[in-house]
Amino acid sequence: MFGKFLDRLFTWSGYLAGVFLVTIAILVVAQIVARWFNTQIPSADEFAGYSLAASSFLGLAYSFRSGSHIRVTLLTDRLSSKIQRVMLIVILIFAFAMIAIWAFNSIALVHESWQYKEVSTGILKYPLWIPQLSMGIGVTLFCLAILEDLVNVIRGKEPNFEKNKEQVMD
Repeated sequence: MFGKFLDRLFTWSGYLAGVFLVTIAILVVAQIVARWFNTQIPSADEFAGYSLAASSFLGLAYSFRSGSHIRVTLLTDRLSSKIQRVMLIVILIFAFAMIAIWAFNSIALVHESWQYKEVSTGILKYPLWIPQLSMGIGVTLFCLAILEDLVNVIRGKEPNFEKNKEQVMD
């Protein structure tokens, strides 16, 4: 049941990442059209950059879960299945620890920006915690996806990124 909830959560995060990709395209086209009329859209480049970051971070959990992240298995494929499983657990523990630290610091950055009322330095002034929030949410969801696979592997199940990898390759 919790796995299905996470499935939906990560899928919606992936959809939201797609929305930010479309936003980048719209901003770029709008900026091109504006230049034809010798004008510009204030902070369009800034918002395109934030949209790129949002798309990248919000897509992490979805792409990890679907098996889309690049994995180099040149060495591990030559090991026995028991040693492969142990290596996978060690790697997932390491990945979880590193991403958990990143997620904690990302959320701390958002909180700090909100607490100190930091605003952008561009033409348009807006609170910086708003664009930073996509990083905090995206990395936290990525951490959750890694934790779920770690628990699955420890319990003897196949990780989601392995199950879904075949679907991506078809």
